[in-house]
Amino acid sequence: SEVQEVSSELGQQILCMAKNIYYEAAKEPFEGKLAVAQVTMNRANSVQFPKTVCEVVYQKVNQTYQFSWVGEKFKSVTNKYQWDESVFVARKALTEPSVHDIIHRTNAMYYHNTTVHPAWDKTFVKTIKIEDHIFFKPKGL
Repeated sequence: SEVQEVSSELGQQILCMAKNIYYEAAKEPFEGKLAVAQVTMNRANSVQFPKTVCEVVYQKVNQTYQFSWVGEKFKSVTNKYQWDESVFVARKALTEPSVHDIIHRTNAMYYHNTTVHPAWDKTFVKTIKIEDHIFFKPKGL
């Protein structure tokens, strides 16, 4: 039935989002998980990126995955509580218009861990730092 197809599709998008939140921000506070989810949604809502959450999460550009965990061989959930929180945030992100005000308002579409210094971060505008992540928006937005 059509309802089951929609339900199944939403379930798949929630799973993709939950994995992205967990593998990118499991140890981050709740706000950090919301911010990662909002970046993912900002990308899915932008014409510059694929249209669905799963396509955004698994996007590969020039042999490089947009989220580093995707390219790693083996990933497992090692903390049930962080996973449950990631699923909760994923559901929230896919059913509410916005889950993080600053990331949504600034249309931030990029972030990186504070332990790395990628060359690309100089081409974007820093919007906010949350724990171990710095978030960026494209210039001119």
